[in-house]
Amino acid sequence: MKHKETTGSILPDLVLAAVPFLVYASIYRYLPPEIPVHYSFDGIADRFASRLSVEALLLCSLGYCGLLLGVLLKKMVLAMGKAQENNNTQTTEKLMAYNQTFLTIFFSALSLYFTSVMLHNSIPDTLFILRTAYLVLSVLFIMIGNYLPKLKRNRVSGVKMEYSQSSEDAWMKSQRFGGRLLVLGGIISLIVCLIPGISEKSAVMLSTIIFAFVILGMLVFSAVEMRRCTRE
Repeated sequence: MKHKETTGSILPDLVLAAVPFLVYASIYRYLPPEIPVHYSFDGIADRFASRLSVEALLLCSLGYCGLLLGVLLKKMVLAMGKAQENNNTQTTEKLMAYNQTFLTIFFSALSLYFTSVMLHNSIPDTLFILRTAYLVLSVLFIMIGNYLPKLKRNRVSGVKMEYSQSSEDAWMKSQRFGGRLLVLGGIISLIVCLIPGISEKSAVMLSTIIFAFVILGMLVFSAVEMRRCTRE
């Protein structure tokens, strides 16, 4: 039963990772014989290879690289939880499954973007890549934020600070507050990334500030509550 659940959870990610290959195959005949496979820091193509070269195929397999990274991280975190007698296996597994999908989508999106760059012989836009990363990360934050309050006290996952580890009540307060911050920050960042008229630079800067405030908010909450507890 466990094997079936694991296979079922990874199957959609396998399909997502295959999308760049299908797109590349559909536009293969439109590509020039030699395609750019490496760019300098100035965004200028400095190395070319055949459209059937190993480099070209590796660009198409970035989604699988992201999936592999997600699977490895998931196994590592779950193994740590078992070693420390973590009783959040089911919730942690769901969170890491979301992370696995996030990495698959992000790396697949990168693969599709670089395929588009090759097709149009254009220059990669780093800010566009970062905006895409924040877009997918925003959705991930919203999902994680909804699951944080379900986590029981442990040393592996969740909002782990000095205050949150001080008691069961402090743990639950920290997870609820952190979850709300993640959801709020994720929603705002998602809206910012989806606004058509906003520039890539502005979207990246605003999303960075939003996530910085989320982290700062958790730190301030922990510090204030810890000081309040010591006074009592």
